[in-house]
Amino acid sequence: MRGKAQEAVGALSASEGLPRAWAARSLRLTLLGAIVLATAIGRAWVIRHYAEPDGDAKGHLGIASALLKDPFRVGVHWVWPPGYHYFLAGLLGLGVTAQGVRFLNCALAAILPILVWKYAARSTAASESSLERLAPFLAGALCAAMPVVNLLGSSAQPGTLFAILVLLTVWSIDSGRFALGAAALSAAVMVRYEAAGAIALLAVLRLVGAYRPLARRMPKVLAAGCSFPPVLVVLPLATVLAWLLAHRIAEGTWLGFLRELYRYTHAQRETFFHQDPWTDFLFFPVVQPYYLFGLTLPLFLIGIRRAWTAGFVVPLGIYLFLLGSYTCKGVLASGRYYESLTPYLCIAAAHGALVIGQRWRPGALLAFAAAFGHVAKLLLLIGRWTFHLAW
Repeated sequence: MRGKAQEAVGALSASEGLPRAWAARSLRLTLLGAIVLATAIGRAWVIRHYAEPDGDAKGHLGIASALLKDPFRVGVHWVWPPGYHYFLAGLLGLGVTAQGVRFLNCALAAILPILVWKYAARSTAASESSLERLAPFLAGALCAAMPVVNLLGSSAQPGTLFAILVLLTVWSIDSGRFALGAAALSAAVMVRYEAAGAIALLAVLRLVGAYRPLARRMPKVLAAGCSFPPVLVVLPLATVLAWLLAHRIAEGTWLGFLRELYRYTHAQRETFFHQDPWTDFLFFPVVQPYYLFGLTLPLFLIGIRRAWTAGFVVPLGIYLFLLGSYTCKGVLASGRYYESLTPYLCIAAAHGALVIGQRWRPGALLAFAAAFGHVAKLLLLIGRWTFHLAW
């Protein structure tokens, strides 16, 4: 009898707790929706009142217009991969204007934090801890406020589309849908070259996995990558090789467009203000992230181990590619490179706040509030600078 009474009390407590859980979830979704909507309205206002600030975006639109006249002309892509240009050409063919493309990216930038919330929720939905259930909301809210997401969300640049493709790749890997992940990564590398870093890291891990004694010595965070199906590497690698072959047939040389990209980038780097070796090296991996992410960086360092999943090898490969290319003066110090990495930084930062909350519960919200407030301040400062001190 006593056991049945205890079961009844437990069932009653659970039934009483269910409405509270739903109410808390509804409140979090409402707050996230409000943040996403507010930032989207802000981006739309900027698009209506200010011209495209990025010269590369104008270049992409010009190439897309040229493709409407000659869709198979490889050289028209100059040093860029073709994926985004064909995407834009399809939009222009449907009558979408250059400003319309910016509005589309504004919408994609609103979708990205929602995807981050959904992705982060996949591993916390069954958690019994109310603190744990905060992580997806915190990650989505941070992503919605990030300067790089909002600035590229008011531009015709390919960064937001690329970030969504990378997130789809990571999500597919963590869900065990490797064929879908391979297709998403193949599309991503045809939008931005840094996805090649993810392909390279995945290939290295797969080769290590073929030699079991070495695979057993791999760090735990990378060990899962040693057993990924070959399709995750083969399909994206075949896509890259096909693009290189297309250039070879059209231009008569191997990697000529990459040499041109390096020459152009190296010349641009020579004009930078940070010319001494140490400042030059530290600008991209240290100074630039601080101005983009602010106080989320220490939370990221605290929470990355807890947030890590097998799919995180993809953004890790992208970051290593960017860092290596920057060191060799192969890429500029542009903050836009970080948009594809932002979802994982936000997720890890959310977990970092929860780690603090485990030691002192109010500390989680205090740490997050400080990070979110700093990000909002950086958004206003960087936006003001980007649009020529307009406000």
